[in-house]
Amino acid sequence: MTSGAAIPPVLPGRTGTPRRRCARHEEREAVGRCTGCAGGFCRECLTEHEDRLYCGPCFALHLETGKRAGARRPTDWRRWKSGVAVAGSMLCLVVGFYLLGRLLAAIPADVHDGTVWKKISEP
Repeated sequence: MTSGAAIPPVLPGRTGTPRRRCARHEEREAVGRCTGCAGGFCRECLTEHEDRLYCGPCFALHLETGKRAGARRPTDWRRWKSGVAVAGSMLCLVVGFYLLGRLLAAIPADVHDGTVWKKISEP
């Protein structure tokens, strides 16, 4: 026998972590939570809409409130994210090329003509 605490026996019927069950179908495992009511539901009971999961009643309520509010919904930042990134990149390129042009224009003309080397090599 080893010293120390004894390992408790495995309880029958318990294999791993407990699973949540669907709120409507007790025999099915819940695979997600509703965005509206935060209840656990099976795959059959959930509906995906605009990257969110809804149960049937919450989905109907979501559609009803959307129709009452009209077509105007708050703008989702994720829709604009790539466009803003492209516009920002283009702005950085334009500013960078502008500054490079100003730097090249600031170089004295005798460097472009090649006469600066003659001045340096003459004693």
